[in-house]
Parts: sequence; C-alpha cells; structure tokens
Amino acid sequence: MWAALRHRRGQVVALALVSALVATCAAFAPIFARSIDQGLLRTHVTQADAEQTATAISRPRTADARDVLPAVVAEQVPAELAAVSGDPVEAMRQSTRVVPEAGKQASPVVLRSRTDACDHLEVDGRCPQAAGEILVSGADAKAWGWKVGTALEIPDDTYPGRYPNVDAEPPPIDLTVVGTYTVREDPGYWLGDRPDGKSGVTTPDLDNLPLVDDLITTEATFEGVLPKATMLVVLPLDPQAATLDSLPLAAQAVERMREEHPELDVDDTATSLTDGIAAGRDQTAIIVPFVTVQLALLSVLVLFLVAQSGVDQRRHDVALARLRGRSRAGARRLLLTELLVPVVLGLPVGFVCAVLLAVLVRRSMLPRGIPFEIPLAVLPWLLGSLVVSVLAVALAARPVLREPVNDLLRSVRPSSASGSVVVEVVVVVLAVIGVVGLATGALSGPAALATPTLLAIAVGVLAARIVPRLAARRARSAMRRGRVAAAVAGHAVARRPAARRVLVVTTVATALAVFGANAVVVADRNRLARAELETGAPAVVSVDVATAPELLSAAGTLQESDIAAAPVAIIQPRDEDAEATLATDPQWLFRAANPDAVADLDPRPLALPDQEPIEVPGRTATARVSWDLASEGSEDPPELVLDLTTGTGDKRSARLTTLGSKARGSARVDADLFCTDDCRVAGIRVATSGFPGSSVDGTVEISGLAVDGKPLPVTGPRTWDSDAAAAGRSSLTVTPKGDDLHLEVAALDGADVTAHVADVPRPLPAIAAGADAEVDDVRSVTDVAGGQTEIEVAQVVDALPAATDHGVLVSLPALARTSGELDTTRTQRQIWLGDASPATIERARDLLDDADVPVRSVTTTTEADRVYDQSASAWGLQLALLGGVLAVILAALVLVVLAITGWRSSARDLAALRVSGVSSRAAARALRTEHLTSVAVGVVLGALCALAGSLIALPELPLFTTPAAVPVADLAPAWLAVAAATLVVAIVLLVVARLIAGAIGRRVRLGAAQGEAT
Repeated sequence: MWAALRHRRGQVVALALVSALVATCAAFAPIFARSIDQGLLRTHVTQADAEQTATAISRPRTADARDVLPAVVAEQVPAELAAVSGDPVEAMRQSTRVVPEAGKQASPVVLRSRTDACDHLEVDGRCPQAAGEILVSGADAKAWGWKVGTALEIPDDTYPGRYPNVDAEPPPIDLTVVGTYTVREDPGYWLGDRPDGKSGVTTPDLDNLPLVDDLITTEATFEGVLPKATMLVVLPLDPQAATLDSLPLAAQAVERMREEHPELDVDDTATSLTDGIAAGRDQTAIIVPFVTVQLALLSVLVLFLVAQSGVDQRRHDVALARLRGRSRAGARRLLLTELLVPVVLGLPVGFVCAVLLAVLVRRSMLPRGIPFEIPLAVLPWLLGSLVVSVLAVALAARPVLREPVNDLLRSVRPSSASGSVVVEVVVVVLAVIGVVGLATGALSGPAALATPTLLAIAVGVLAARIVPRLAARRARSAMRRGRVAAAVAGHAVARRPAARRVLVVTTVATALAVFGANAVVVADRNRLARAELETGAPAVVSVDVATAPELLSAAGTLQESDIAAAPVAIIQPRDEDAEATLATDPQWLFRAANPDAVADLDPRPLALPDQEPIEVPGRTATARVSWDLASEGSEDPPELVLDLTTGTGDKRSARLTTLGSKARGSARVDADLFCTDDCRVAGIRVATSGFPGSSVDGTVEISGLAVDGKPLPVTGPRTWDSDAAAAGRSSLTVTPKGDDLHLEVAALDGADVTAHVADVPRPLPAIAAGADAEVDDVRSVTDVAGGQTEIEVAQVVDALPAATDHGVLVSLPALARTSGELDTTRTQRQIWLGDASPATIERARDLLDDADVPVRSVTTTTEADRVYDQSASAWGLQLALLGGVLAVILAALVLVVLAITGWRSSARDLAALRVSGVSSRAAARALRTEHLTSVAVGVVLGALCALAGSLIALPELPLFTTPAAVPVADLAPAWLAVAAATLVVAIVLLVVARLIAGAIGRRVRLGAAQGEAT
C-alpha cells in the first residue's frame, strides 16, 4: 500500500489537501462562530454607554422599614451578578422642597448621597462629613446667594403612626452648606444621573417654580429621618469579568432576585444585554454555517471528483487484483485503503488550517483583544467531515468495483460506466426540493442553507450531461465544414471525463464567489440605508437651546456660512406605541438630510401661508370699539383681548377693553400690551365669564386699531383664519370692512372664542408615516413643547427620517409662531448637517460656540453604519466573500490536479493528430478551446446560479440583529458587484486553463502516438 501511495504521491497530496479543506470548513464554523460571539460581547459591552450596562437596584423605605440604608440592598445582590460587576455605588435620595430665599415659595429639590461623590466633583469648600452638611451647586450659590454656613431646611415626611400626636408636624431637617460643587465629566460614575443642570429651570407642571440642583450630603443625614427616601445600589458592569458564560448566569440571578425580593425594583440591564447577545448568536448560528456549508459542499464535490480521477487511474490495478484471485470485497479493501489514507491524513491538517484561518479572519474582521477559544463543538464537526469524506470516496469507487474485469482492462472507460448516475440524480432531486421548499416557505434551517450550492451542483451535473452532447454535435458540424480545430476540441470535450468535472467545479465555484460578492454588497447597501434613515442626515449635532426660535436661529447661523443645515426637534411620547413628532424647516430639510431618507417627501403642504406675521411696532394699542351683544347666564360682561406671541415663542394676552355692561355701546381703547420684544399678533379673542350655560351672541366693530400711532395691518382679505358660524357651535368670525374689522360672536357655554391670524395654518399640515395614517385625517399629536397640537395629514409615506415608520413631520417655523417653547426634558434638539466631513463639523462647532449655542454631541451616518457593520450578521456575511475567494482558489487547484492526472492522455491524442497530418497550430488551438470551453460555460452557468441562489437564499439570511420595518430590505442583485465578481472569476480560471493548455501542448511528442513515454 505504501509503495502504491509513493508511486502516486501527487494524487495522494491532492486527496489530502481536498480532505483537509473539507475538515477546515467543518472546524472553522464552530471556532469562528465562537469568535463572533466574543466579538458581539465586546461590542455590546464597549459601545454601550455605562448607563446602559449598569444594573440599578432600588428600594423605597416603607412604614415597616423606615430606617434601612443602602447596605441592606447591597447584601441582597446575588453572587453571580456581583461577579460581573465593579464596586457597587450606594446612594440615597429624597425628592423634597427647599425655600431658596426668604419670602420665596419652596422650590423642588432632591437631597441625595452617593458613594465617593466628592471624588467626582470639584468642591469649593469641603466635602460633607456629618449629618445635615450639604454641598450646593455653584449655579445655585450664585443665583440664591448661598455660601458656606448658609442654613436651609427641608420637611421631614411622615408615615401614619410615626408620631403619636397625629396633629403634630415633624420638625424640619436643618441643613448647612459646607461648600459648592461643579460636576466633573464622568459618565461612568454618574450613569446619566447628574446632580446639576436644573438650576433656575421652570416647569409648568410645578407651577413654574424654579428648580434647584441636587443637594449633596452624607448617608448619615438619612439616618432616623426621611422615611420615604429611596435607597439605590448601582452595579457598573466590569467588561473584563463579563463573559459569554458569566453574563447569562448574572441575568438568571437577577430574575431570581426579582422573584425572591419583590420589594426591590431591579432594572433589566443584564437581561437586555444578554438578550442582545443571544440574538446575535442566533444569527451567527445561521450565517456562519450557511457560508461554510456551501464551501464544504464544494470541497466534498471536489473530493468526489478527484477520487473519481484516482479511481480511473487504478482501474487496471483493480483488474489485476481480481485476476490474481482477490474477490470484489478484497479489491474494494485494496482500492479504498489507498484512497482513504490520504483522506484521514488530511483531517489534522484541516484542523490546523481552520485554527490559522480563524486567527487571520479574526484579526481582519473582529474587534481587537477578544479571547480565542476552540469550543468542544469542533469534535463532532470534524468527525462529521471525516464521515462525509469517506462516503464521497466510497461513492466515487463504487462504479469501478462493480464493473466486470474485461471492462476494467479496456483503455477507454465504457460510457455506461462513466460517472455516478445515482449520485447525480440524488443531487438534482435535493436541489429541486430545496428550491421549491424555499420558494413556498416550507423549508428552513440547515436544509435551506445548502440549497443554493445544491442548485449550482445540480446545474453543473446537468450541464456535464448536456454540454458533451452539444459539443459532439458541434464537432460533427465542424468536421463537415473542414474546421479541424473546432472538431477536435468538440470531440475532446464530449469524451474526456476531466472536461465534465471542470465544468461542474467551475459552475459551483463561480456561483459561490458571485453569490458571496452580491450578498456582501447587498447587506452593506441595506445597512447604510437603515443608518441613513435612522440618523436622518450625514451629521447630527445635538444642541442645548430652550426655544424653537433659538433653534431656527442656530441653524440660520450655519446657513449664512454656506453650511447646509436644518433645525430639527424630535419628541417621543412616553407611550412607546405613540408616534414621534419631528418638527423641522421643510425647505432646509432637503438641503441637509440624507437624500434617500427624504426622497418620497413632498414639502409643499408644509409651506407657511402667504400671510406674513403681524409685528407689533410698540407697546400701546389704540382703537375705537363698538358692540351689539346679547348675553345670557352671566352678569359679567365679556372682554376684547388681543393674543400675542413674543420673539422667543412665549404667549401673552392684552385686554383691550371691556365690552360694556350694556348690550350696546362703544369705547375708545388705550391699552398697554406689555409686549415689546419682537411681539406678533397671534389672534383676537372675546373672553366670556366662563360660567357653564352662559352665552354671548352679537357683533363687535373695531376701527382704527393701531400701536403707538402706527396702524396694524389687520384688515387684509386673508389676514384672519376663522371658522364660519354654525348653529350650536362657538365661533368668532372676522370680516374686514375697509379699515375696520367686523366680528361675529357666538360664544356658547361660557367658552372664549378666538380668531387667529392666518400666518399659521390650523390644523397644522403634516406628513405621516405608519400603517394607520390616512390622508386628510385630523388628530392631535404631542408637539415639541410637550403639549398637544392638532394636525391634518397631507401626505402618507412609508418612513420619515429619524422617526422611521411611526411618526409625523410638521413645520418647525409654524410651531415657532404659535408657541416657541421646547420640552427640554423630552425633546431632542438637533441641527442636521448635509456634510459630515471633519472640517465642516469643526467649523459648525466654532460657529455655534460663537453664537453661544452649546453643542452636546455629534453623531454621523457613518458612525451609525459602523455600528451595524460590527454585528453578527455583518461579520457572518463577510465570510461569504471569503468563501467565494476560497472556492475560486479550489477550482483553480482542481484544474491543475485534473491536468496533472490526465495530461498524458491528452498528449498522446494530440501526438496522434499530429502524425495524422493535423498542423501544430490547429492542434494547439484545439487544446486551448477544449480547456477554455468548459471553464467559460461553467463561469456563465455559475453566475446565473448565483443570481438564482440570491433570490431564494438572501431572504432567509438576517441582515440585522434587530429587524426593522423600514426601510424595507432591498434584496435586488447588486449588478455591478455581480459583473465584477464574474469577470474576476472568469479571468482567473481562464488564465489558469490557458496556462494548463500551453503546458500540455509543450509536452506533446510525436513518439507518444506509438506508446513512447512522455
């Protein structure tokens, strides 16, 4: 046996290499899948904010546990959670009120303690050390005149039964200022819970009282008092301790803690982190086997074909063994032993190659520093590859072992024995079943993963049956026309097994390469499209402004410097199912947004009306007013009110006059508007008593309305936007009559009636995205001021930039005219830039800084796309390109191996043709045509198979870890990538085939026709 192996060492090496490639594919899948899982863990841990990875456990004090401290909560942290966490941060907090200055109302404030707080603050004074000592922010110290030694007090909340005398109020808690603080930028410590940023901010929900930054104290301040305080233990994630095994244990421990301690409020950070990694691992389990299974199928096919070639060379050896008395079983053992030894030797080589390949791919694709592991799952995969390889060799040897001895002794193999018809039929049937199953949705899982490659193999096998017949027909036609080279090439393709094998391998290899290139480009295209839609613009600058006019002005500053910029305000209601509201300037949006994100939007309905805002030129309003009104249900006379809006969007109202105590009358107006800062007229209103059941009906005439002697332009034909009077409904209709205004009043049930200036459309036109949106639908949405605004849907689209598939787009300039307020706690205030180059971003920062507009952060579409690129789906699909490259290399190797094993036969045939009178030029052309034809046909068929495989397989592959409804996945072929990949494969394989033909042609000797050694 060993002598036989040494005699055919080239073939032994080829079998061992192909077997090693099968084992490499088998071992690489679990090794690299584990590496991707490690990369997912690293990405989730490092890219997420510290706030998103920390676990917070809170517990309020109760009537039964009034004096507990955070140490009690810390003792209940399970060991599995503590193992993946850093040092716990213990904190206490109490929402209360403090009187900032004598004579002022008590303002909302939070009293809090936090472990090592002073290490993360810049303290002017000293750190609190005893109960009752506090630090106040530098902003509050400046605003309220607080200094070291200032005494403050807060109320001590009570529980029933805390004090025996129910009428007694608990004494207040005395606090003493011992210093001021400024917060250091340390997101990993504060975890989104900074104590500053609230000083002086007013909140309508709290009666517009100015807020106060948090008061920093020691834990001792909470001992024995404040029985409603909340205890908090924050466990920051330790990236070095978080592993694929420890994180799931921590998540399970958190769930047990919730069940065993219902009094604790534990966030789901660990569970969310684990679920995100688990989703990525599920995708890894699909994509990595998908790529490696396709390459492994090609490797098995090549092993089968190379084994067939080896079997063909041993036909005479099998015949001699049979003639010397060996049975068919003995001949089988002899043949299979020689073929299987190289296969077995290739197994450890394949494992080593898989490890080296995994190391190289990790370095080029995955994050640096992730641990390298070889999972135990490698063993069953390697054993499976060995079994498949043995079966492939056995199937290749089966036809020869069943042939009679006289057929084995023939120089030319009988056509009836060529190939393995059973194997070919099985492959074709499996491919048909797979394609039909994927098309109907009845097939999924591992079977679906192998279908594209089975399709290519089936097409290659069928072509190997059809092309030789077509070549033979073409050869006969060429012979009749006297075209010797074409005739010789056609007959060679028709009769040589190597040509058919090259055709099959080339088809499959091209299919894998083109499919891989197309899959990578299609996935990149979809990831970029999603990043563009969710980001909205090439660069998004988050700014800290309080009003819509300020946001518009900031964007205008950039526009004046030739930077394409759009002001954007986005608010997401607290209800996750509610639609987001996106407010922007529609004209500027199209200059700055990503083009594909706004391609379907029609900005015309959002344009402002032709009516310009009516600016107030002074402070004192004058006019003459007469009325004829009938009032019922109230003795209080109605009032005529002018509604105004300041330049910053604040709403003001000025009473012009009381519409008398009599039904009819007149009055001269001389009223102070109390509004001089770029005020505009928002509307005119008849304010009634507000008594239920009361009503006011009649007319009001206004003439000579002026401010500081300058007439107001309020008598235009389209100045006022007022509803026509209707029975049973309150209304105020304004009709200009020359220089006068005629008001028709119908106020029912004590309601005020208003007519608005038509500089803002009502309801506000909007573009909506969502399955439930309908054109002309009128409804209320949350506006960027935190209130409700009535909108009318003018257009419905599939998606909106930043708001995606569930939101509405309205005009920010229109909102600025009605109310310029922004809910700074919930509204994202951004400026979108049309250019994300570092130079433009830096220039925008400088311009905003010069305009006193603080910049909080800058995000870009490129960064968002990079996040999607660092995902399990992206990493897995990049393997498809690597698999295609390896497939082409393998196909080239097969061309060389088949040439090495069959060149002598080709040389003898060419020598015989030369002896018969065929010119050397014609013989060389025939040889080139023979080799190039199979490759060219295989490349074309492979490209077509790749396109078909993309159509049936890409929908089964996850493109994102978390799927999104929009943008809809665009799985159309990337034609440029398909053409480029096909061209590259064709050039490589055709060049190899051409070199092989030239090498064989140079070895042709005329003596070979008479049996001389070549």
